[in-house]
Amino acid sequence: MTNKQSAAGIIPDAAPTTCAEVLNKINASDAFFEALGKQPDHTPIINLNFICCRPRGNATQYEAYGAVAGKEIDVVGGSIAAYAVGITDADPGYHLSDKWDVVDLPVYPRRTSYLQLQQSSAYQIAIQDRVGGTYERLLYVLSDDTENKPFFDDTTSIAQLHESKKALPVTKAYPAKDCEVWVYELVRFKQPGGRDAFHRYAKAFQPVLANVGGKVWMSVRAEMPIVSEKFWDHFIVTQYPSLEALEGMFQSDAWQEANAHRLQAVDEMLAVAAQPVNLG
Repeated sequence: MTNKQSAAGIIPDAAPTTCAEVLNKINASDAFFEALGKQPDHTPIINLNFICCRPRGNATQYEAYGAVAGKEIDVVGGSIAAYAVGITDADPGYHLSDKWDVVDLPVYPRRTSYLQLQQSSAYQIAIQDRVGGTYERLLYVLSDDTENKPFFDDTTSIAQLHESKKALPVTKAYPAKDCEVWVYELVRFKQPGGRDAFHRYAKAFQPVLANVGGKVWMSVRAEMPIVSEKFWDHFIVTQYPSLEALEGMFQSDAWQEANAHRLQAVDEMLAVAAQPVNLG
């Protein structure tokens, strides 16, 4: 972990056996909110949400919560940058997680805006649908990295998303049969030297990605865990024109050469492939 993060949002890496442990897999703790309130608060953030739905593959009850949460996020000056339906049956050889049914990226003007959201009575009432419609969540505060050299060219910052109040653009959205596929990836760098090796990976990867019609849209800092079993350092959003394009890239020699640099750079990664919904 390259930036010191509060451990208040870290939860046990074990199956829950009590009601309290089940809720800890879904809801942020009081300790997290206390730690968030102590963070420097001069920039917008994204709260990454990976959602494991109850029942699996059915987000109906979670989306009932989301309909209320979206309105309340708007009230505090936020917006939704992306919402996507997870692909849970990809070839396991591609090392894409099959655990997460939904990816949600709400943007908040400030960290205190997320704290303000918790005071909404409508939001608090809706939490029962979040709990009822969710087995587990992975939540992480994301922020723009202003301290390190960017890995990728021409990406979108969280500040830009907040200013525009627009979602990341989608050309072919779910549920179209030939819709785009986006990969949302958390990374923890090896120490020492992981960031340098990841720069070598990014340089090799970008032409490979461009060759299949893809693009890196976001590359931002993983600031602190909200509900997570592990610490992460960085978060990347990559767009592919189709699942076939993604699979074809993974099968190419050029990807294998680029990926050798990534394996030298990262201690662990969590990649979720999903089909984006058009948010307008």
